[in-house]
Amino acid sequence: MEKVTGIKSVDFKITAKGHGVVNWNGSTTLAGKGDSEYNNHNMPKLRGYTNIKGYGDKGKLLYKSPNDVDLSKTPLYISHNCIRHHLFREDGFINVWSPEVVGQMDKLLCSLTGLVRGYVVPSNEYKRTSALLLTDFVDQLGNGNFEQMGKSGSKEKIKTKTGGEKSPTMFSKTTFACTKYTGYGSISIEQLQFIPLDDNFSRKAMIINSSPKDGVQLAKKITQFINQLGGTSSAKAEFNENFVRVGSIFAGGESGILLNDDAIDVLVNCMLEKIESLKIIQGKGCMYVDSIEIDYNSTSKVQDIFRIKRYPNACKAEKPDENYAVYFEGRPKYED
Repeated sequence: MEKVTGIKSVDFKITAKGHGVVNWNGSTTLAGKGDSEYNNHNMPKLRGYTNIKGYGDKGKLLYKSPNDVDLSKTPLYISHNCIRHHLFREDGFINVWSPEVVGQMDKLLCSLTGLVRGYVVPSNEYKRTSALLLTDFVDQLGNGNFEQMGKSGSKEKIKTKTGGEKSPTMFSKTTFACTKYTGYGSISIEQLQFIPLDDNFSRKAMIINSSPKDGVQLAKKITQFINQLGGTSSAKAEFNENFVRVGSIFAGGESGILLNDDAIDVLVNCMLEKIESLKIIQGKGCMYVDSIEIDYNSTSKVQDIFRIKRYPNACKAEKPDENYAVYFEGRPKYED
């Protein structure tokens, strides 16, 4: 059986620094004095943390106190969803329910969101599996602090429209000083290089309805977008009516578009640059990427998958020294 060789993934380790909290978890109920409860404590995202201490009489929930936090066991983190949002925010907020998106899928595919981030359009079941894996960014310093605060102005209790009391004048937060995060990521070459355009295997990015000419035109648009993105002319997206995965037993494949080595390189470098220059300023906190270590991983050994996290000393140089792996090839639909 023919084996796939070449760079199969581009893995990376990210070190980021900052101050304060950029990714809050909202109001949390905590135990107060006696049988009272705090319903106005603002808690950041803490890995593995729960505010529930246990159960009392008749199944009543017992909550932890505001100071009952062990940051060595439940560290601060920034969720991977938050990171992804800020990486692709230049593409704008894409409403996948909008008829405008469904009617102009070619525009979505000619973007980093369409080519790298991925999407799901529920109405037509169009989907593009994300080529980008990101872990949460986990804080290494643990500089957390409990703060009790009060609102200025009148202390008079105000009723809500339903008759309940509005938030009390006293509230609290779990805040942080200096932060240092570690995160990991990977770009899958297999997911990045091929765009399915039919429903043979239930993973269509969109459907080419009229004729193969539409597929050729879409490939030209994607080629133009990637060349403009990378300031090159060698990137190419190729349309074929029957792409088959390398090593497949049968000749029946999928209509789709395959990106060449130069096109993949442009997208990989663009994403690495976006990650390296990532900064987040929100929630009265900030975070910026301080450094990134890259591994162009061509191994087929299971134990070496994502080795930058487990075996960093086994990583190669931070520049590709061989071609990217090719997972698909064009074949006639019926072979003798």
